Amino acid sequence: MNRPGAFPIAFAVTPRFDVFYALYTISNNAPSSLDPWKKRAVLRLPRDFDRVARRVAPVPMFWPLLADALQATIGEMTFDEIISTLREMPAEDLTANVLSGIFHDAGTVQALITRKKSLRQALTGEKVPAGELLAQFGLEPYDARSHSVTTMTTLLSDPESFRNELALVVERFWQTGFRRDWLALEAILRAESFRMRDLQEEQPLAELANELKLPVTLDEEAREVRSRSGSSIAYDRIDRCYMIPSAFNTRRWWAKYTTRAGRVSLYFPIMRGAAAANGIVEDDWATGDSSRGSAINAESVFRALGDTTRYAIASILARTPTTSAELARSLKVSKPTITHHVQALRAAGLIAETPSGGSTMLSLNRETVGALSGAAVEQLFSSTGDLPLLTTRKRRDN
Repeated sequence: MNRPGAFPIAFAVTPRFDVFYALYTISNNAPSSLDPWKKRAVLRLPRDFDRVARRVAPVPMFWPLLADALQATIGEMTFDEIISTLREMPAEDLTANVLSGIFHDAGTVQALITRKKSLRQALTGEKVPAGELLAQFGLEPYDARSHSVTTMTTLLSDPESFRNELALVVERFWQTGFRRDWLALEAILRAESFRMRDLQEEQPLAELANELKLPVTLDEEAREVRSRSGSSIAYDRIDRCYMIPSAFNTRRWWAKYTTRAGRVSLYFPIMRGAAAANGIVEDDWATGDSSRGSAINAESVFRALGDTTRYAIASILARTPTTSAELARSLKVSKPTITHHVQALRAAGLIAETPSGGSTMLSLNRETVGALSGAAVEQLFSSTGDLPLLTTRKRRDN
């Protein structure tokens, strides 16, 4: 078990990375373990989607790069928060974040933003990233007519237009199918997050990193995070290390964001396999029938209601439709705390939402509660399928 305060781990379930990783999968022509999901996802996209998307992401590697545009917002984000953050972000911040992911040099980024150096000079001068990195972004060899150079030129000359088009493409992707995919995946990822928490409570930090196949080493003796490339990060510089279950991170990307004060936030989107995304049955979600036992993950519902605050929220919502702000006032907790608990209940299928003026009224999903008993019987007494034993605590021999 980890010593309290030894390493600031937090667990989150959020689409802040997976929506961009899914876009990478859609745009990448190379074979992937996610091809069954991709085949269905491509068919539901508008005909002009690829053409419009290429204006902000001319090559697939731009999508994980664009995920880093959100780095100023820390922690778990809903999709609505992702879009509002993109739309409201100062254009110069977006430009700096994108450029930093390509050049990894503050001086070059600043010179490009202030126009002391042209894009051509930055890409062909002496102090540039290795050619392999630039090639992944379609910037090596330099060609002023290439799609990647054209996109970068737009980012530098008209960042507001680039930002707005990026938000439009991501929102369109969400609305034309990925929203349903995320709803189908969220309960699975929430259960995986609970499994990670259990592992953290039962295993030393080094064993946890190995179990989760983190792309870094957590050295408890030296108290630092060591990556395969780049410098080590001392534990006392880290504000938070987020472990995020992922359904699309086939490349095992991770992120390190540094504040102006020199503090660091780490994000590890962790993918166990492609089965979750490939196993989405769209017909089940298209019907909107949440009363069938097969559409309910009984374990996720029990875990969601096992927290006293969430049970209190469920009790309130069962009686009176209520907004998140009203819940925060009633329970005398912060709005971020309410958001966290509502997301857990939503992921378990326990929340129904109804627009009301400029706000959203939340209520308890009566159909989910009514179908829970049948789902629990079906899933607990099933003679087929894998047993979810990894979500239970392990007994450790002393």
